[in-house]
Amino acid sequence: MRLSQECVELCLKAVLKAVGVEYPKIHDVSDVLLDFKDRFPDWFQEELDFLSESSKILVKKREPSFYGAEEDVLSPEEVMDEEDAKMRLKKL
Repeated sequence: MRLSQECVELCLKAVLKAVGVEYPKIHDVSDVLLDFKDRFPDWFQEELDFLSESSKILVKKREPSFYGAEEDVLSPEEVMDEEDAKMRLKKL
């Protein structure tokens, strides 16, 4: 899950950089992507809502999949298992 999030993050940052946007140093740049929607070709603009929502979902899952639920003293494997990851991939 974490690696999927990182892949999406880096790809979105690359497309922002390609159109001359200096992105913030945060994991989820989906709002910035939408703010500069007009800089992208039409075919890419059609995908921005999907890309933005995917980024938001993956960022929310990133921390628990990496650190677990620290306040509940649960490991990442106890918080998120292989079935969770497969389900998330199907939704994306």
